[in-house]
This record gives sequence, C-alpha cells and structure tokens, in this order.
Amino acid sequence: MDLEILWNGLLMIVDEGAFAIVRTSMSKVVVEGRDFGAMLYDPRGNLLAADISIASKTGATSIVVKELLEHFPPETLAPGDVLASNNPWWIMGHLNDIAIVCPIFNGRKLVAFAECIAHMGDIGGSLSGAPREVYEEGLIIPPLKIGTRAGENETFFSMLQANVRIPGHVAGDVRALIAGCRVMEERVAAFLERHGMTDLSRIGGTVLERSERTMRAAIAAAIPNGVYRGSTTVDALGEVLTIAVKATAKDGRLEFDFDGSSPQSLLGINSTLVYTGVWCKYITKCLVCPELPNNEGTFAPITVKAPVGTFVNPTFPAPVKMKPSTGHYIPTAIVNALADVVPDRILAESGNKFLVYLSGRDEAGAAFSDMMFVMGGMGARANKDGLHCMSFPANSSNLPVEVLEASIPVRVRHKRLRTDSGGAGRFRGGCGQEFEFESVSATPMTVRAEHGKLYTTPLGLRGGKAGASGGIAVNGSAVADKSAVALARGDVMNLQTPGSGGAYPPGERDPAALERDVENGIVSARSAGADYR
Repeated sequence: MDLEILWNGLLMIVDEGAFAIVRTSMSKVVVEGRDFGAMLYDPRGNLLAADISIASKTGATSIVVKELLEHFPPETLAPGDVLASNNPWWIMGHLNDIAIVCPIFNGRKLVAFAECIAHMGDIGGSLSGAPREVYEEGLIIPPLKIGTRAGENETFFSMLQANVRIPGHVAGDVRALIAGCRVMEERVAAFLERHGMTDLSRIGGTVLERSERTMRAAIAAAIPNGVYRGSTTVDALGEVLTIAVKATAKDGRLEFDFDGSSPQSLLGINSTLVYTGVWCKYITKCLVCPELPNNEGTFAPITVKAPVGTFVNPTFPAPVKMKPSTGHYIPTAIVNALADVVPDRILAESGNKFLVYLSGRDEAGAAFSDMMFVMGGMGARANKDGLHCMSFPANSSNLPVEVLEASIPVRVRHKRLRTDSGGAGRFRGGCGQEFEFESVSATPMTVRAEHGKLYTTPLGLRGGKAGASGGIAVNGSAVADKSAVALARGDVMNLQTPGSGGAYPPGERDPAALERDVENGIVSARSAGADYR
C-alpha cells in the first residue's frame, strides 16, 4: 500500500474531527478565530497527526495524553471513555484551553487516542483585576473522566456550568470537542477496516521514523553546527522582561536554552514550558521544513529547556492567563539568534495582535463572554514585503465585523490600515490597523485588550526601519495595555496595533513599488520623501 495514501488518510481523520468542532462549537473564538486543534496519538501518547488549525494547538509538545495515562492507565480505560483537563503545565498554557481525550479501540485493543482542544469563551475567574495566582484565573479541571459509554458525567458538567459566566456556551463547546473525538474514533475504525489493519503501529512507526529523519536532514542542511544567541523583550506593565535564547545546532539536532530570561512575573504573562516549547518547534519547522506534517517525529530532533522560575518556565501556581503576551515573542528571539544563519528565510519583527476579551450582560440580562483577535503587521521577509494585518507567529483568524456586532453589544466605527505603520525598507513591513468600536450595551461591559509588545517598535532587518508601535485609548484617553476597563453605553475604545519592521535600506526600494504604496495609502507622501529620500 502506498505510504502517501495511508499518511494522508491519517491527516484526513484529524481534519474531519476539526470540521466537526467548527460545525458544533458555540464560541466565536473557535468558529471564527479557529482557536482549537484536533490531534491523533498512538497508545503511548506520541503524536501521529494534527490538523492545520491555530499554530499553538498542533499538539507538538502537548503532554496531556501522557499525563492523563499516569492517572488513567490503559488497562483501566474502555470504549466510550472521555477524559479532560485544562492544566496549563500540560497543554497550551492557560486555563481557557480545555483538552478532551478519548481512547480509541479496535475490538478490545487500544489502538490510539483522539485529542480535541479549544479556547473556551469563559473559564470563570477575575476579568476586572490582575490575578496573582492561577487560582484566581478561573476553574482548574484536574484529570477527570467526564464521560463513559453510559453517558456524560453530570456532576462534572454541573460543576463546570456553575463556575462560568456563559454555562451553555462553555458546556456546548466541551461537547463539541467530544463530538470531534467521536468523529475521529469512527474514522479510525473505518481506516483500519478499509486497509485490513488491526492497529496503527506499523503506519505510525513509519510516519514518525521518516518525519524525524527528514527533519534532522533539514536542520543539518539549514543550520551549521554551532551556538547562536538571540533575545527580545516583552512589555509587563511598566517593566520590560527579556527572552534570552541560546540555540545549539549539532548534527541535525537543535537545543533551545532560555537561561538568562527574566524571572517569572506577578502578572499573568508567564509561559509554561509546554507553551514555550510549542513556539520553539513551530518556528524551527517554519525555518527549515515547513511542508512536513506535525507529529512526534517531526519535532523529535528539537529539545527545549529553561530555568525553573523564569517567565518562560514558571512554577505553579504562577498566573498564566495572558501567556500569548510572552509566547508569541519566543519565535522572534529565535529568529534574531539565527538571522545570519538562514538569511533567506527570516523576517523582520512583527506587530503581532491584540487579544480582546469582552464580557457583560445584554438588555435581557443574559451573560455574554468571548474573545476576538485584532491583527498587527507581519514583518518584511528576506525577499518580499511584509503582510498587512497578518498575525505572526500565531495564525488565528479575524472575527468579521458583522459576526462581532451580532453576538456582542458593540458597534464598530471603523477598521482601517494604519498608514506609515509598516517600517520602510527595500521590502516594506506590513501595516497594522486601527480598530475602533463603541459599546451599545445597556450595562457596563468589561473589556481587556492584551498585547505583548505594544510600546516598543517592531525592529527592522539589515538596514530596514522599525514599524510603528501601538496603543489603546478609551474616549480619547490612553489606557494601559492589559488593563481591564468598564465601558458604559456610548464609550469608544480605539485599538492601534503595531506595524512591523522593514528589510534592507529604504533607498533600495523599487520606485514603482513605492509609488503604488503612496497611491494605496500604505505610505504617505511625507514619509515617502522622509524615509525613502
């Protein structure tokens, strides 16, 4: 049987699980933002296949299956079992992400595990304050069996719904994840029957072995043996924290060591080691072998370590809710370390994105709580302009204005590119955007806009200029990043996402390209003269 057909069959299984989640989820952050993932594992908890949803949900370093097996040994599991947890030190770094894991059997033989994970629209906890411990950030779900063949664990769902603001939505999204796992379970059974297999051991072992061999060869070809250092910073309410990384390449293997990074923070921007590892592995794949599917073998040549107690490997119970504010900049530190090694595959610093949480009650008294992404500019590449309003490294999606206004009591006043926010260069940085909305809620609405690097300009590359920084304002007055604000009816919030850095000296830009930028409002006539001479 052709290996490619079988391999693609595994990928189809997880894709169908992902489609089931989209069709049944109730939260806009899942349906529109695509903040979820579907993964297939072997019986030991090794990743075999992952869908192509949001980058941090690929399961590359999710250890939840292996951890759950410590609490629920394989011999104790049965067809129909449903396991759950949202431990930030096991999965994607904060309590909002709930993982559902289901064992898959062929007869009485355990052949695989399905995992579906998604960001919940709410997980309880404080929205108006600044939690100092993970206990304050919401409901912690220990390793639990929340379902069997006989049905749901009603106690779990009652507890879950009693601790969140939008119980129907959150419980519905958990059931959507279960539906995704059930679809994968059915597709695995059909896959085995179609190809006359009793388990996935042979195809799984081949996939992992070939993926590891290919990744090792790609690393060796792209990154010479050596030690490379890089760093970047993130904003932390009045202080600047440093992400320092040492990348050691040796014979097709890469080790990332974050010794020298800042201590863990009292603010919830800490990134658990599993989340730090996701971004290390993601950016490595982008740099050396982007076409290789995500599985345990693909990432086997990459190891990640960080001193315990740093903000890229915090100790429990550190607050972690705003972990994207740190995690999304780990690839920047790595790119800075490898900039001279892979010069044709890198990019200038990007403006990333806002994560905007909105919560309150509508005129009927019903609670609402959800999240949207507001994208910044993506940095100029080695041989191309940067992209406008394109989040890097996280590949989450925009929430359409019409969908936002239909589900949250706001009116969007405008959403437009920020002229001159992309850094000047032979290849121009992508522009950020200005997003302004007005509350039409009858009662005060809590809004928290979070960014990781709002006030520091995204740096250019090899002579390219920096992009514009960003800002937040309510009714024209500046508001600090990551601060919760209460919007009354008629209050207006203005979000300005950073642009991104340009690449190479601006004087080298093609005059025709600059002329098009001016005509399209991307670069002003004043900046064309001042920055490009």
